[in-house]
Amino acid sequence: MADGSTRTAAWLYAVVLFLIVYGSLYPFRFTDVGATGFVDLVARLDWARTTRSDIAANVLLYLPLGASLAWLLAARLGGPLAILLATLAAALVAFAIELGQLYETRRVASLADLCFNTAGAAAGAIVAMLVAAAHQRLRSGALARLLQQPVAVALLVAWGGHRLAPFAPDLSLAGLTSSVRPLWASNWWVPGATLRHALAWLVILLISTGIARSGRALVTTAALMAAVLAGRILFAPLELVPAEIAGMAIALLLARPLLALAAPQAAAALAATLAATVVVTGLTPFDFRWTGEPLALIPFSESLTHYRATNLADMFERCFTAGAMVWLLARSGMPVLAATLLGSGLLFGVELLQTWLPAQMADITDPLLAVAAGGLLAVFESPRRGR
Repeated sequence: MADGSTRTAAWLYAVVLFLIVYGSLYPFRFTDVGATGFVDLVARLDWARTTRSDIAANVLLYLPLGASLAWLLAARLGGPLAILLATLAAALVAFAIELGQLYETRRVASLADLCFNTAGAAAGAIVAMLVAAAHQRLRSGALARLLQQPVAVALLVAWGGHRLAPFAPDLSLAGLTSSVRPLWASNWWVPGATLRHALAWLVILLISTGIARSGRALVTTAALMAAVLAGRILFAPLELVPAEIAGMAIALLLARPLLALAAPQAAAALAATLAATVVVTGLTPFDFRWTGEPLALIPFSESLTHYRATNLADMFERCFTAGAMVWLLARSGMPVLAATLLGSGLLFGVELLQTWLPAQMADITDPLLAVAAGGLLAVFESPRRGR
């Protein structure tokens, strides 16, 4: 493995490890549990009840940890040993996190979480080694194109996560019926939501031009649409959303005119539309008050302190929006630094204005996500910007 790839793996591992520790132990309000020693502390871990969505989240959380660590170790140890050591190291991290959660009263420490975290890391390590092996054989194929544009692929994953979280399958007849009921029981005319879905799929179409075979971007996008719709039928408690289907239809109608534009022009048009959407969505109803609330400086503070079923989906959406903003600006021909400053500056401005809007929780999360996206673009894809 090249030195550049090793450095990339090390950076990914550090970032993923930080996010796991931060997300698992926030708000870091530890209290003494009165344990008499290490053995007594371990004995306090039990098999707390879990849900299918929690299982999915625990597996997915440690997938990138196992993948990045195996990728890092494979250069010196080879694939099989890298998988084994990556799994063991991730298991130790998960074990330490569970012990730490015993001291964090807002968290529930569980041996079940430890097992599913370890399984996720093992799966990630195996997938990473399979991808690495395939990459050696398919340097010019679709897999190679995916590996060359990890930020673009991450945007696809973020949108899929937004639409399919919490990834809990429900194949019962009642569940399937409930999933399709909105098609005849809900309003199809929701202009704002329809526009947001159409815009997201047009961004995905532009991403597909770089990762699909020549001339296959539209087919790839349609296949991704079908996969999302199937997931919303098969995963509980999700359901089909008429506005989403309408947005998909609009995106397909606009696909050929968009693809007829030069790539920088298409990216610039979508970036401008996304910026306008972010401003309108973030500041509606424009009911500003003179007395504002402070800007929260802790990323994801609301999601981490106030549990809601939609927290995971909301996090994926924020990652997609901030990342897409910077990615589109960079693809329009801007230098990555300028794209990052403009994208994060716009999002920061919206957050600042939200401090004077009632019922709005303004925080630093979205600007930081944009900065992170710019950093990843600079590391992984800057030689290909504007392509």
